[in-house]
Amino acid sequence: MKSSFSVKIQLSTVKFLTEWLNFWSAVFQKVLFRKLKTSPRNILIYRAGGIGDIVCAVPTFIAIRRFYPESKITLLTSPGKIGAIGAKELLNDAWFFDEIKVYYVEDIDSWDKKVNFFNNFRKKRYDLFIQLIGDTASFWWLLRNMVFALIIGAKSVLGFKIGTVYMFKKAQFDWLSDKTEVERLIDFLKEGGIAIREIEFDLPVSVEKKKRVERFLENKWSKIMDDGKLIIAINPGGKFKTNHWPVERFAKLAKYLQNKYEVKIVVVGGKNDVPAAEIIKAGLDKKNVLSAAGELDILETFELLKHCSFLISNNTGTIHLAAAAGTPVVVFYGVRDAFGRWFPYGKNHKILCHRFLNCDYKEEGCIKKSIEAITIEETIGASEQLIKQIYELPR
Repeated sequence: MKSSFSVKIQLSTVKFLTEWLNFWSAVFQKVLFRKLKTSPRNILIYRAGGIGDIVCAVPTFIAIRRFYPESKITLLTSPGKIGAIGAKELLNDAWFFDEIKVYYVEDIDSWDKKVNFFNNFRKKRYDLFIQLIGDTASFWWLLRNMVFALIIGAKSVLGFKIGTVYMFKKAQFDWLSDKTEVERLIDFLKEGGIAIREIEFDLPVSVEKKKRVERFLENKWSKIMDDGKLIIAINPGGKFKTNHWPVERFAKLAKYLQNKYEVKIVVVGGKNDVPAAEIIKAGLDKKNVLSAAGELDILETFELLKHCSFLISNNTGTIHLAAAAGTPVVVFYGVRDAFGRWFPYGKNHKILCHRFLNCDYKEEGCIKKSIEAITIEETIGASEQLIKQIYELPR
């Protein structure tokens, strides 16, 4: 399919505006901050977001630690509102941070709270402020954080660059393909002169959590490692309801795979996913299905995914946990985000996605339509490709 002249104009406009805004960002940085000349003693990294945002940033966190082994490194982060899961639950004992400071929306919802928040950070005297900006952040959001870095007295900054401007969303999604979030963040560091040896994921799973996952599996399947059967994880939930592939299709898919290949099925997710897990379990052989929904915490789910042959999932943080665990993913990808940006990092993943839809990509109804356009037949095909690859691997 060839792009029309109007689409080319739209994409050229996006490219021009992105470069123009990043030019002014570079100017502001040069005027307001100093160039780092010595190794920083005190570094503040800012990365907000939920499970997927944090997991995708882990290789960047590790790369910063390896490049500055003697520095004190603090992560400033927020998952959003109180009760949301983020870096605190994932990285509390991570070796690459000296400290993690978590705030919630409620902590800065008044002027007095904001002033107190700023003052607490001014006392720390940071030599370097590294911003790992989210992919949907606007130029004004970037400037806001630059002002924050200035107020708290940061001497140097890194990472103040937007990836795109979010206009002409349909043209961008249909015709462009972005780097994954993992690669995009690593590029920030390279542009700032921080060398990267390799992409590393290292989530701090304790010995106790590992043993709990082993017991959880062995209570159901005592010979889980000896019977040669594949274990397929299914994640039917996620933050955005319109990102959900219909649970009835998950159920039919699981039944097909179990009947044809005698696979074991593990349903993963949080407490809110228990009803969907029950629907999936209802049509399956009880001795070969297990629900971990609401039973395991986030790091235990990560450990569980290491035992699985692959994961079938909506586009949510669980796919990035699987990728970090080295587990292939079959993922349903809609038109919500930039194409490619939130694909799981690594090889062997199967991305199911439909582009060139006749609807407004900014509307939730269109996002839902893009997900529901993915058929069971497509998902069976992607799953069977992975099954074939797994069986062809040397045992």
